[in-house]
Amino acid sequence: METPSSTKPQADAQPGRSASSSPGGPPPTLMPGERYRAPARLVGALAKIESTRALFILSAMTLLGSCLIFPDINWSPLAYVTLVPWLVALCTARRSKLVYLTSWLLGLGYFFINIRWMIPVTLPGYVALCLYFSVFFPLAAWPIRHMYQRHGVSVALSAPIVWVAMEYLRSIGPLSFPWLLLAHSQYKFATLIQISDLVGAYGVSFLVAMVNGWITDLLIQPILIWRTDQATRLPIGTLTTVILFIGALIYGSAQSSRRYFTDGPRVAVIQQDYPLFVDAEQAARTPLESMLDGYLILTRLAAAEKPDLIVLPEAAMQGFINTEFINAAPDDLSEIQRRRYPRSYGRAFMNGMQNWSRRIRDGFQNIADQFNVPIVLGSSSMEWKPTAIPPRVDAYNSAFLIEPGKKEPVARYDKIHLVLFGEYVPFRFSHRWLYDYLNGITPWGKLGIEYSLSPGSRYEVFEFNAPSAGGRRFRAGTPICYEEIIPYVARTFTRGSGGDFDEKNIDILLAISNDGWFLHSAELEQHVAGAVFRAVENRIAIARSVNTGASATIHPNGMIHARVRLDESRLPALAAMEQELSALGAAAEELGGHVDQPVEYDVSLRKLAAALGTKFRPAVRALGPEFLFLSDRLERMAAALAGATAETRKKGVADFLDQIDNDRRTIERWRRRPETAPGYTIARLRCDNRVTLYTRWGDWFAQATLALVAMMLLDWLLRRLWRARMHTRNKEVAPHAH
Repeated sequence: METPSSTKPQADAQPGRSASSSPGGPPPTLMPGERYRAPARLVGALAKIESTRALFILSAMTLLGSCLIFPDINWSPLAYVTLVPWLVALCTARRSKLVYLTSWLLGLGYFFINIRWMIPVTLPGYVALCLYFSVFFPLAAWPIRHMYQRHGVSVALSAPIVWVAMEYLRSIGPLSFPWLLLAHSQYKFATLIQISDLVGAYGVSFLVAMVNGWITDLLIQPILIWRTDQATRLPIGTLTTVILFIGALIYGSAQSSRRYFTDGPRVAVIQQDYPLFVDAEQAARTPLESMLDGYLILTRLAAAEKPDLIVLPEAAMQGFINTEFINAAPDDLSEIQRRRYPRSYGRAFMNGMQNWSRRIRDGFQNIADQFNVPIVLGSSSMEWKPTAIPPRVDAYNSAFLIEPGKKEPVARYDKIHLVLFGEYVPFRFSHRWLYDYLNGITPWGKLGIEYSLSPGSRYEVFEFNAPSAGGRRFRAGTPICYEEIIPYVARTFTRGSGGDFDEKNIDILLAISNDGWFLHSAELEQHVAGAVFRAVENRIAIARSVNTGASATIHPNGMIHARVRLDESRLPALAAMEQELSALGAAAEELGGHVDQPVEYDVSLRKLAAALGTKFRPAVRALGPEFLFLSDRLERMAAALAGATAETRKKGVADFLDQIDNDRRTIERWRRRPETAPGYTIARLRCDNRVTLYTRWGDWFAQATLALVAMMLLDWLLRRLWRARMHTRNKEVAPHAH
């Protein structure tokens, strides 16, 4: 602790009290019954944290809490205190530079830990993203500290304003990342999150941050109340926090009621478990034919139960099923090959891709015709546009509506909000040399593939009839993957592109995603948390179909209604399959011991093939036909071992054993987290015809907090200018005084 070297006691003189005391001298004369109160300047000095270790410990406490409040752990009550140690450090630390350093390190840890699921996709992108977004923590620290120390503003008022403004700033622009909002920690607190239909998810973040600020006030304000005569803002912060929080709960209790619901369509959501890999060798282990068969099997099983609509994930199959590509002339295919795959694939590949895409489209069209049910399918589109300026090949991440009795998809929505570097590389048409460089350092660009997608141009609405709802015709929007997290996409689907409306533009949202890149990490449930807020903000039901999970239906009040899960009745079959997989592992290890002995190798390989065909495959089929990709993958790898040379046998057996280990972990995960297993669920969605304030006005609340932070910045700037002016004036006056 540090005390000032000198003070001016006269400035703190009070009526009836001697003003002759000094910090080092005797205490002032007190009136009878009066308690000594130290000068405010002295208390301000005593309230400062000098210890560097203390600041790091306080920031580490907040970092620990932030790792526990989000899914998968989701200790949501902890969110109301997790910012408190950091806020105490902001307000009471003496050295500003150290405050901003620890805040930046806190932000770095906040993102490094909570989005580590990005590592398998792009390690450089993961590091760059964390470095960029970590800056928002010291940016938040500065105005909170300024308003507390210069104006004595209650932390319960300044912290939520600044926190929400920073969340909003990082949620807009080309690098928008509205992930890990404080509100997302409360996605299961249905009563509280109902205010999102007024102020968006940012309003929930505001309340959580306000409680953190109020607790901070409770910890640091009593010192000032007891030791000084200066006014305190604690009652203001307390009153505001109590009124807003109780008001939110009362509002939520009324709005979460289901009395506004009407019956919607019965929708089936399909989920497979196909992890995706950047590594080409790892990705090639699962045959595309097996993946297609897995989706077709699940679609047939769901169609047999007569839903009104079947929804499959984003990019369910690798192909381009738009009519422009499937019916493209040979010259157009050559142009596509030259521009998109200049170094990688030839004309034969393009012909094969055209036939494969036709097979995908026809497979799902046949199911739609056979069961008389429409299907929404995620895939890709590609078009050669010779009349565009400049002439180009456009590829899109698309959703298709397939209707019974049609020869081609009747509607298509192309994803509008693309992910920077994930789906496109910037400067494609403006600065080609820079684009070529950036594209060349991406995993796909190194292979000579121009993988950048083009954004869609309109919010296409899918319409379908629902026999189970009296033949009513429903309208659906289809946000794709990351668009489900971006608030404006769901809002634009709901209100239409016109903006002024008296009724909703759609009845439901069909959110399709492919989260297989993230290998069953916390990203899956974090994605669900964001989707819950889109439902409440717009009072719209959501059906999510996601590869690897989590597929579910969500009511307009944010309640998760139905999830795809592995039924407990199938656990014995899962155990039997696991037992056969262990036997396969033993046979493969025996095979690995004979890689240098041709005769013994052939005998062991025949045993392995027999075990695959007569024991493992029947065990998989007993679990369910949608799981047959497991046996297909191992059978294909075993067939490759039969044709392996002496030099490649060892690696082939090692890969086979590695895949068995992966499958063992997969089975254990299905047992522990049944919501990640392949399957489908059928549920009736509930419609809500209310048009919300948030749907009409958008992020007005978050923008208001940003405006208030701008005013804080202006206040700081004016104070700096005033001090500089006074300093200059004093320098001018000083010579005349002498």
